[in-house]
Amino acid sequence: MFALFSGGHDSLCAAHLASRSPRFDGCVHIDTGTGIPDTRTFVRDTCRAHGWPLAEYRPPVPYEEIVLRWGFPGPAGHTLIYNRLKERCLRQLSREHKAKRSDLILLVTGIRRQESRRRMGYVEPVQRKDGRVWVAPLLRWTHDDKHAYLDTHRLPRNPVVERLCMSGECLCGAFARKGELDEIAFWYPEAAALIRALEARAAAAGVPCRWGQAPAGTGRAAPDPQLGLCWSCGAKKAAERGG
Repeated sequence: MFALFSGGHDSLCAAHLASRSPRFDGCVHIDTGTGIPDTRTFVRDTCRAHGWPLAEYRPPVPYEEIVLRWGFPGPAGHTLIYNRLKERCLRQLSREHKAKRSDLILLVTGIRRQESRRRMGYVEPVQRKDGRVWVAPLLRWTHDDKHAYLDTHRLPRNPVVERLCMSGECLCGAFARKGELDEIAFWYPEAAALIRALEARAAAAGVPCRWGQAPAGTGRAAPDPQLGLCWSCGAKKAAERGG
């Protein structure tokens, strides 16, 4: 039983809830290689303060290599980038902790219906897929419920979330909103500089696309309801479209 702790406030509440179970084995954080370092520091410091075991995973193929081959992902490329950056890490987690094929890995997430709505497909608090059981204990929580829980248990807020309204653990750009990179640059110039340097490398390699912009000809795609670790980004993008 693991809590998927991105560094966002929803996942923090879910991790705290999970930690109260005797079956809790710790937190999992995926370092996508394209996030804001302050969020990783927040995750580590929070886990250390609460005595939660923390396992960090990194994708076998770095984000920059994916970009230099395929370009920066737009919405239509989100499934590919999710599989490369996060799904492969979850597979590694399963390999390390399953003694036999029939074993199940229970993953606790911070998904909330108020944020995801029907667009993200989460209509049940428990779902089983591919040897994993996804549990969403916050599914029916409101925004106020979340902050009341944080206050009651004196859980620290992530400064990245306070500034950007997102955890910043993954800046793949698939669902980036207009002006998002400029906002990141204002608060976290080093993170934005890395993205812009990768844009220059991609252009030099003949990959004609920019961060946060779908490559030409890829069209648009709706968020995949099965990609549970990216539910909040997909929900924000859908809300911008009014869908």
